[in-house]
Parts: sequence; structure tokens; C-alpha cells
Amino acid sequence: MKKVMMLLFVAISLASCSKDTLDSIERDTAQNIIRINKWYDVIKTVSVAGTADVSTVLVGTGDNNYMEFRSNNNAYIMKSDQSWSDPIPYKLEGEKVMWFDGVEYQIQESIISTVAKFTLKRVDGPTTTIIQFRRR
Repeated sequence: MKKVMMLLFVAISLASCSKDTLDSIERDTAQNIIRINKWYDVIKTVSVAGTADVSTVLVGTGDNNYMEFRSNNNAYIMKSDQSWSDPIPYKLEGEKVMWFDGVEYQIQESIISTVAKFTLKRVDGPTTTIIQFRRR
């Protein structure tokens, strides 16, 4: 009976939350997930209609070991010489939109339901940019 009452209390509490509160909870949860641990494979692919895709390995090569998202809303890349890159600003807006290095992207997965990878996508006319982040 206690469990049922507790479940009912939680359900009523969540139902009474405003949309802004729920968005904040989703954003905070997503931020915590991307800030946990390191991202070892980060690949940026740019596709332009009628041309071959161009992929750039941002992290995962001999020069760049991993990327960390920090609570100061900057991401940093640990280089092989143990120095940090310049800060890369990021900002999550809800669970599905992320500004990364000054550009707005749509998040393809639900970050809350996955912790191993996420993908950013931006379509700008004939150009599509995809950035994939993966943990090992």
C-alpha cells in the first residue's frame, strides 16, 4: 500500500509540473549524461548535394585523445601531448536542440535513453552537417 501511495504522489507531482519545469528536468538530465565520462570518437561529416561527403575526425586520431563536456558550458579536447584545446562552447536547449561551437543542431537520439552515443544534425539548404559522438 505504501508503494502505491508513493507512486500516486509522484504521478500527481509530475502531472502538476509546468511544461517549463519538465523541459528543465529533461535538459538537466541530458546535460548530466553528456558530461559524464569522456567521448573518444567524434566525427564530423559534411554532405553537399551532388558532391562526395567530407568527414573529419575531431577526436579519435593520434592527435586528439578524447573530448569532455564541462559544466561551464564548454567542451575541451585532450590532445596527445596532454594539453587542452581551446574551449568549444555548447548549450543544450531542451532534450533535442544543442548549440555546438556557435551553430544550432538537432539531436537525433534521445540522450536520456542512451549514454553511449549521440548525433547532432544540421540541414542548411543543400548542406547537411552531422557530428557523431561515441564512447568506448
